[in-house]
Amino acid sequence: MLSRNEEKLDKIRDDIGQLGFVIIDAGGVIFEGLKKFESKEFENAKNILKNIEANANAIDNDIITSLALFGAEAKDLRELVSYLKITNELVRITDNMRGFAKNMAVHIADAGYFHIFKEYALQLYKSSISAVTASIGMIDRDDDGEDAYRKVKVEESKSDDLYAILEKNILGALGRELDFGASHIQILSTMRKLEKMADRSVAIAKLVLYVKSGGELKLY
Repeated sequence: MLSRNEEKLDKIRDDIGQLGFVIIDAGGVIFEGLKKFESKEFENAKNILKNIEANANAIDNDIITSLALFGAEAKDLRELVSYLKITNELVRITDNMRGFAKNMAVHIADAGYFHIFKEYALQLYKSSISAVTASIGMIDRDDDGEDAYRKVKVEESKSDDLYAILEKNILGALGRELDFGASHIQILSTMRKLEKMADRSVAIAKLVLYVKSGGELKLY
């Protein structure tokens, strides 16, 4: 029979997993909107994400209660503290996802210039959401997580490279078409949110590795 502390840990782990699945679900909806160029998909994604903060706060309260009431051993303590940080990273990913969805609705309304960068945006989004998905998937894995961590790092690196290419193209277009200056900068700001999502995914992956293996925690 599991102790109360073990039961609480299992519940917290499951709740974080469910929170992650909601984010992944919204990410899929956003990808469909990006492919189809349909604003309604972005609104649907924002609705899916509307309770993320409230659910993350509930998980954090459970973590704090566990820290206060149960005599957690070193490994359990490490796990609880890491989960507290992971929920924060998930909320930040959600913020970037919402911001991306909101801005994309504006870009679609001005499709005359955004379509030039659409393929780059699709590839960048695929890398970013792959990093998010892989990092969340690490939470429930029974192995040491090293393979999944490498996948997250690869996707994060790809997102960095794709953003750099996109930035170069947008700045080049900005030099040729001064009338679109503000619009081009807004696109770059929107795409930056995807790169940040990938960065947050690496932070989650490092936290999961810390839970599994201990050692020194390095998020940056």
